[in-house]
Amino acid sequence: MSAYRDEDPRIHDIKTRIRVVPNFPKPGIMFQDITTLLLNPKAFKDTIDLFVERYKGKNISVVA
Repeated sequence: MSAYRDEDPRIHDIKTRIRVVPNFPKPGIMFQDITTLLLNPKAFKDTIDLFVERYKGKNISVVA
């Protein structure tokens, strides 16, 4: 199973930690607030782990 696919149970947990603020900053925009994700150490670690798993071995030397 690939780590970044929706079948990964971590994806569901991460998605539930992201708050959606409708119509911010203007009508029609669905703002994705990750503050609630950052407040949960496990979900934040899972997010970072998924990025690492996805891009490991891709010869990336710098992330900004």
